[in-house]
Amino acid sequence: MAIRKMLLAASIGCGIALAGLVVHTASAQSDRPNPSVQLPDYRNWTHLKSMVIFDESHHLYNAFGGMHHVYANDKALPASKTGGPYPDGSALVFVLYDIENAGGAYQATEKKLTALMLKDSKRFASTGGWAFQAWNRDGQALVTDGGRSCYACHRNGAGDSDLVFSRFVP
Repeated sequence: MAIRKMLLAASIGCGIALAGLVVHTASAQSDRPNPSVQLPDYRNWTHLKSMVIFDESHHLYNAFGGMHHVYANDKALPASKTGGPYPDGSALVFVLYDIENAGGAYQATEKKLTALMLKDSKRFASTGGWAFQAWNRDGQALVTDGGRSCYACHRNGAGDSDLVFSRFVP
C-alpha cells in the first residue's frame, strides 16, 4: 500500500482551539478507510467557529495552513457550548481551505480537506467513542488506520473536553 497522508487533530491557545489535523503517514496493508463513516450534508449545521493559520511560525502551518471552518449537528451543539460530554449521534465537521491575501483580506480559495468526528460510544470505543475520518478535495478517504492516529492527538490535546478541540463561538 502506498504511503498516505493522514490527519490528526491539534489546537491553538487563547480560546481559539479548533478541530484540526496533523499530517501522519501510514503504510500497513491491513489498514483501510472505514466505509461506514460517510460525510454528511453539513452545510445547514451550526457554524461553531472559523480560524486562519497564515504564518509558518504556527506549529500546524505546514499541515493545516489555511482557513478553517467547524460545524456541529443538532446533537453536538449543546455540548459544544459547554465543552462536553457529547451524546452519541453528535457530529462535527472541519473544513480546510487554501487562502489568498486579497488586498489585505484573507479569503478562502480551493478546498484542501474535509474531516468528520462522529460520536458512537459503542462502535468506536477503541478511539474514545468517536469515529475519525477525513477526505481530500477529491473525496478520497485519508484516514486508513481506523482513526487511531487522530484519537492519539485528540486524547493528548483535548482529553478534558470529550476529545473535541473546538467550542462554539457566539
